[in-house]
Amino acid sequence: MKAPDNWKDLCEHLSGMFGIDVDLNGVLFLVGIRERGLIFQQFSKEEKLNLINLGSCTLYQEMGLVEVHGEDNEGWPLFRQKALAPVIAEELKLKTLQDCAIKYFKKVFEG
Repeated sequence: MKAPDNWKDLCEHLSGMFGIDVDLNGVLFLVGIRERGLIFQQFSKEEKLNLINLGSCTLYQEMGLVEVHGEDNEGWPLFRQKALAPVIAEELKLKTLQDCAIKYFKKVFEG
């Protein structure tokens, strides 16, 4: 399957796959679900936030900003900052996460 190559197409593709509206938090949530090896299901608010955080850290890892340095007692990966993140505008942070999400799902869809 060819992966979507822009943000809008990625969100539309994932929305179609899962029957939900997908924005950045939705993409991060889906990354977190995939990284935990879970299936799409109902999650508590706390679980959703944890999965979004995992998705964020996974994409930050793609950027080289964090690295995994172990697991907690429930098997969740522990991340630590690898490099000092430059102070950048929120708009640029969002664009960077979107670009990393596109690369992440390109690997998923195209193997």
